Amino acid sequence: MTYHRELQHRLFQQQEDNVTHMKYEQECSYYEDIVHGRLDRLHLQLIEPENIYAYNTDEYGQLSKDSLRNLRYHFVVSVAIITRLCVENGLDQELAYTLSDLYINKMDELPTAEQIIRLQNEMIIDFTQKMANLPKQQGYSMHVIKGMEYICRHLHQRLTVSEVAEALSVNRSYFSALFAKETGLSVSHFIRQEKLHAAANMLRFSDYSYTDIAEYFGFSSQSHFIQCFQKEFSCTPAVYRKRYFQKTFTHTNATEK
Repeated sequence: MTYHRELQHRLFQQQEDNVTHMKYEQECSYYEDIVHGRLDRLHLQLIEPENIYAYNTDEYGQLSKDSLRNLRYHFVVSVAIITRLCVENGLDQELAYTLSDLYINKMDELPTAEQIIRLQNEMIIDFTQKMANLPKQQGYSMHVIKGMEYICRHLHQRLTVSEVAEALSVNRSYFSALFAKETGLSVSHFIRQEKLHAAANMLRFSDYSYTDIAEYFGFSSQSHFIQCFQKEFSCTPAVYRKRYFQKTFTHTNATEK
């Protein structure tokens, strides 16, 4: 009964003050841009890190009287909704939930509102980019879709085309030809591309050494990993880590230069 009385009081007060939350249609449009990978439209809706009081406005709702805690709560709510919507729209469940956990853990380490907002923007862009990169199922055959899913679940292994084809119970030559025809990429190229993008996330969000990352994703050596990474991202892993890791939070344990 106590909460019911308080609810009625708040609703009355908000009506008197002409205060409303974000329109439901506007919120739906925002999340639709994410799950459909519309990066161009999404950039217009991101909150500038310097606007540290944005989430304390009535439009977003007050989840805590403490402004920093309020921002943390909004971050957790946001990543939870985005994660589940992305899973419902085709993003691999383990990838989505693990990425969600990673962002929440990193947010928990950040001491300032500006850093949290910056990380939230990166989280939103990251999920949106992953949704934009999802294979459009209507354009790919089931064998190609299943092959992509298998590859993404086994990036830590030294995958071969034969192994993927065997897992799908199809002929290697048939699968290779079908994959190249539908995607414009060889299976080997797709495997390497996915490994490198996953490695890039580890560079951004972990202190693992280049040797550890190269070994984890099955590259033959650190030098081979660096060579492939530079070809994919036009910069070395060291430059990539320096450029993107330190924008989000203070790096404390890495020893590489």
